Amino acid sequence: MDEILKKIESLEQRIFEVERRLGAPGVLPSAEPPLPPAYIGEKPVQKQWWNIPSTREVLGGERKNVESYIGRWVLGAIGVVAVVFGASFFLKYAFESDLIGEVGRVMLGVFGGLVFIGLGEWLRSRFAKYSYILSAGGLALLYLSVYGAFWFYELISQGAAFGFMIAVTVFGVVLSLWADALILAALSSATGFLVPFLLSTGVANDFGFFSYLVVLNLGILAVAFFKKWHPLTLVGFVGTVLNFASWYGGYYESEKLFFTIYILGIFFTVYLLTGFFANIATRKMSDSADLFVLTINPVWTFGWYYFLLKPQYEDSLGFVAVGFGALYILFAYCASVMRREDVRLTLFLGAIAVVFLTVAVPLQLEGNAITIAWAAEAAVLFVLGVFLKNKGMRIFSLGVFAIALIRLFAFDSDIQNVVDFVPIFNARFFTYFMTIAAAAIMGYTAYAGQELLSAFEGGKSGKAVLGFLGAVINILVLAAVTLDIFTFFEARLIEAGEQFQERAVLEAPARVPQTKPGYEYDYSYQQRTSFYASDGYRSILNQRNASISVFWTILAVILITLGMLYRNAYLRWSALILFGVTIVKVFILDLAGLKTPYRIISFMALGIILLLASYLYFRYQKRLEETQRAVL
Repeated sequence: MDEILKKIESLEQRIFEVERRLGAPGVLPSAEPPLPPAYIGEKPVQKQWWNIPSTREVLGGERKNVESYIGRWVLGAIGVVAVVFGASFFLKYAFESDLIGEVGRVMLGVFGGLVFIGLGEWLRSRFAKYSYILSAGGLALLYLSVYGAFWFYELISQGAAFGFMIAVTVFGVVLSLWADALILAALSSATGFLVPFLLSTGVANDFGFFSYLVVLNLGILAVAFFKKWHPLTLVGFVGTVLNFASWYGGYYESEKLFFTIYILGIFFTVYLLTGFFANIATRKMSDSADLFVLTINPVWTFGWYYFLLKPQYEDSLGFVAVGFGALYILFAYCASVMRREDVRLTLFLGAIAVVFLTVAVPLQLEGNAITIAWAAEAAVLFVLGVFLKNKGMRIFSLGVFAIALIRLFAFDSDIQNVVDFVPIFNARFFTYFMTIAAAAIMGYTAYAGQELLSAFEGGKSGKAVLGFLGAVINILVLAAVTLDIFTFFEARLIEAGEQFQERAVLEAPARVPQTKPGYEYDYSYQQRTSFYASDGYRSILNQRNASISVFWTILAVILITLGMLYRNAYLRWSALILFGVTIVKVFILDLAGLKTPYRIISFMALGIILLLASYLYFRYQKRLEETQRAVL
């Protein structure tokens, strides 16, 4: 080999000398190999429609997945159930045939359970999911053996059976932690909630029952917290709900009311704190399961409180709802500070608070006070939403305010006793006034914090929310005064009608003689017809219609004046719209229905004010044009 290398080196030197003598550029031998040429790949072929996999191929892949799922999980689960049923039938047959003694039967079940668990652990390194099926079957056999020893054979006492089942539950949880298997933990937890059903003797043991549930929940929630197995929280909550409902159906008595309230409070507190601090401590964004438990927990608790307290303590339900609302406001604020990036958590907690505060109002108050409280709640929430820079709270406040408006128009716009009506100083006008004040507070806050408003609210200009609140204020002012004018004259019509009826009754016998003995003529229809045709009735109607027209005109002047002073196009357009409505009313309704004196008043007032409005537009034309250019 050395000789070959020497010959190659000698040949290279000789070639170099020949090239040097001929003048060709020589290439000295280099220890480093030359760089490989750059690779130019083929142009990517554009995928055509004929390259798309066929439907059969896709469905074939899905069929393989379904087949695999059925083969691994469905068959395995059915196999475990079949083994458990087989063991049950075997124990029953052995009991009836006396093939195996009672102790032997129980020990056989325990041995089978341990064999299944051991086999599952042996296969866990190679077939982890299959091993979970075997371990779950083993735990089920252990539970069944303890249950049989207590219920069928009476080999152990209730206390001993209770202890053994707790031990099996703890063993299952430890096994799930050892195997890092959420499914085993969920199975062990769910089976733990079956223990009270399996060992029930029909005798009430409230303290022991709820102590067990509290300890079981704390253990489940601790595992869920440290292993970040949040689905376990849902398993624990569902188990608690079912156990409590079962206890209430079988053992609740009216004497246990406050004990029951106390127990519900404990479960509510446990799941509220666990759900909240689990998201805070793990720095995990809240998902649907977390938010579901945080939402359903207060609904479940308050639902039971309402059901339990309503028969005897109905007056306290509003305060209970306020307490829930205040608590969730506190947690929403803590979430906004401690987990600012988890917007969903803050939003859900705030929404729960708003719902409870809104529900508290009709539970504690009646009539117009409900609308006033809802309007005040909306104003407070909106101010807090701007102050805390919380968009969700502001949107919730607008929703509550919309509910208040619906109730205001639907239920609080009527007057029960029209005869004793006093303008302005009545419950309806006060309700409208408080709602207007709430809208004004919200509008001023929105105007002061325009830069904080979102795109939904009109962005930095706040046009959307300011326009909505401004329209509401205008409509409420118009409605409040118009309704008072209408009701005032309605009271006068009733009074005039009663006086007319009294006179008609006195005059009736003289005008219509009785034709038969015992016959009395019905004057009601004749009296109403005569009253509607009387001058007094038409005079009151004319006064009412003229008063409404004059008020609408004056309100339009006020709006247009404010719009000029503050250079607010919205106020000016509101005035123009109101002018248009008033013009239609005066030229169509008043012209046809009013008598000449009231017609003169309506037309003169409208004409003078329209001329004044026109003058204002001419007077401040340049200022308005400058404002419009500045906006553009």
